[in-house]
Amino acid sequence: MAGEIFISYRRADAAWARLLHSQLHAEGVEAWYDALVGPGEDWRVATAKALEASHIFVLLFSENAAQSSDIAKELAAATLEKKLIVPVRLQNIAPKGAFLYELASRNWINAYEDTEAKLAELAKGLAQHVRTAGRDPTLLPFERDPGNNRAASREKRSRLALIGAAAMAVVAGCAAAAFWFWPARHWTVENSRPFISSLELEGEPAFSPDGKILAYTSGLEGGQRKIYVRNLSGGNGVKITNDSFDDASPTWSPDGARLAYVAIQPGQPCHFMIATIPAGETREAGRCAAAESSAISWQPGTSYIYSVERSGLKGDIIWRFDLDTGARQKIVQMKALRDVITSLHCSPDGKRLIYLLRGDGIVVRDIAKASEEMPGNIVSGNGWTISLGWTRDSATVLAAHSSGTGGSEIVAHPLDGSPSYRIYTTAMKVNHFAVADGVLALETDISRSNLARASVNPVNQPDIIDPASGMTWSPSFAPDGTLLFLSNRSGTNAIWMMKPGAAPSLLLDGGSTSFNRAVFSPDGSKMAVIYRASTTSAIKIMTRAGATTASFDVPSEGLGMPSWTRDGKAVITFDRRCLCAWRVEAADVTKRKVFAPPHWVGIADRESGTFSTRADKPGIWRIDQEIRQINDSYPRYYDPPMAFRGTDILVPEFDAGDIPRIMAQPESGGPMHLLAYAPGAQSRTGQAAFAVNPLNGEIIYTASVARDTNIDLLTLAKR
Repeated sequence: MAGEIFISYRRADAAWARLLHSQLHAEGVEAWYDALVGPGEDWRVATAKALEASHIFVLLFSENAAQSSDIAKELAAATLEKKLIVPVRLQNIAPKGAFLYELASRNWINAYEDTEAKLAELAKGLAQHVRTAGRDPTLLPFERDPGNNRAASREKRSRLALIGAAAMAVVAGCAAAAFWFWPARHWTVENSRPFISSLELEGEPAFSPDGKILAYTSGLEGGQRKIYVRNLSGGNGVKITNDSFDDASPTWSPDGARLAYVAIQPGQPCHFMIATIPAGETREAGRCAAAESSAISWQPGTSYIYSVERSGLKGDIIWRFDLDTGARQKIVQMKALRDVITSLHCSPDGKRLIYLLRGDGIVVRDIAKASEEMPGNIVSGNGWTISLGWTRDSATVLAAHSSGTGGSEIVAHPLDGSPSYRIYTTAMKVNHFAVADGVLALETDISRSNLARASVNPVNQPDIIDPASGMTWSPSFAPDGTLLFLSNRSGTNAIWMMKPGAAPSLLLDGGSTSFNRAVFSPDGSKMAVIYRASTTSAIKIMTRAGATTASFDVPSEGLGMPSWTRDGKAVITFDRRCLCAWRVEAADVTKRKVFAPPHWVGIADRESGTFSTRADKPGIWRIDQEIRQINDSYPRYYDPPMAFRGTDILVPEFDAGDIPRIMAQPESGGPMHLLAYAPGAQSRTGQAAFAVNPLNGEIIYTASVARDTNIDLLTLAKR
């Protein structure tokens, strides 16, 4: 069945083409898309051959695809050859021009909502269609029947003929039809280009009010960031700050003459700084209330900046700070540690704030009314939402969603209640972004991480055991030495397994599913995998062969979880609603009960005891008997599960010197001792995870082998 299906798409929609291809492959159908063109092969010849050999033509239709003359030619050729045409609408738009001519009377598959599930449904229908050789369109999930449409068209023509003498009525009817049926104008990305790329890490873009200058941060990995500005019309970046702090979160004054930013110094409340443009003269305007770091946004038309700060076990706080007088006012006080606020932005008209509330989604706050709302059309489970922005008309919220390790999309959420829609997808990870008139600036992350072996000697380079492109994370060993891990090396997020002495093998291709952690059960017969779904997080319990035996939603991922109970009969998860860990039975996930009191995270339940960490302070505690602290230096907010070597707990020290170290903390307490070095291990951006091979005691960890972030510019239009 090789070449049975031809997938036509625009490069901006490559992630969806790749997902559909993998879904068809999983169904046993070999489809073709241009990513399969071999090195040195003429893509025109390869495309023509693949199109000729196929029987089914799948068109992934979007604003980007509608502008492609090559896709229009492919569609015309497929129509001429009498292929089965399957148009799939990735965006809620109507065809125009050549596409209108070819597609007006055809069935459509609408996949602009819940795209991943709709493509999976399509893949199953196509596979059945191919296997039965029935050429039966009813096997496919079309949204409308062409016969009914033709009947409707005849009825409409007849109706128009009856009123043909009433010219004004015809005009009025046409106007009404245009009003009701003309597709709403949507934001769309038309093209992209690299803008800032160097050996340093560039990020946190912010446009000046007139959209002509971009401010951004830049600095070497592990060093202090500085604020730069650069004209979009050309030229090099100009450094604006030159202090002894780590500078972040640039935001422009309403007149574009100044920049406010946050200056960070470990152990001290952060500084609010003001720099003039272009001279770069700086002054301190104030300090954070208590937090070491913050993110700020300047309210247009005022002297106010809004900042968000962490406050221990209490929830995050949004402050309003007057840069002229120094007056401070608390705007939002969240109630508990679980209420984490990120990506705070004022609207261009100065009337609203938006921010992400972890686990609940996008919140819109009316500044004048001091009221908050979570409109239904823009609520988004933000386990995979990483940053927000406004269109310049203040009418639409843009949200960047990322799998965490690779693959991102930007979704538009209109405030008028219209349905949300996707405007851009990319195989790269997108972090921060900024919006101006007609342009988007994206901070893109092209970092790579591989599995490495820790060294007893202080070497500078990681000992890579599994070189691969992309990101690798979450290693976990079974008792027989089989290594389980997650990786996007194949172009999609997937679960991989490496048996002793063998090469890695793909266990489960998750497509665009955002896998976070995968953990073997104590006996190695099962695994628990936590991933991000569209509105929540979820856990799969799987056999070693990759079959799912149970799955259930969880309200939050938690730090260092899921983990397994010592008997391997249950998984331990975290519930942000009660700030506590739960035991969920693997054989019956409806059976669950509280496992630990509030605030204990990263729980490791072992034969020797139950160990835990806290989110509000560094350290390790034993909690199964009398609560006792045995370590005060295990990193706070460290995300991966605890790792053990015999009766020692591995404690990463990322900033102990030039080379990250692994210390051994006895479970019984007492002083630590140096165990190994882990060059390339990182405490941020995909925190390094550690695992110990039970057969030989080797420590395997995720090492950064290439760390780079750049800034790209995208042309933004509304059509």
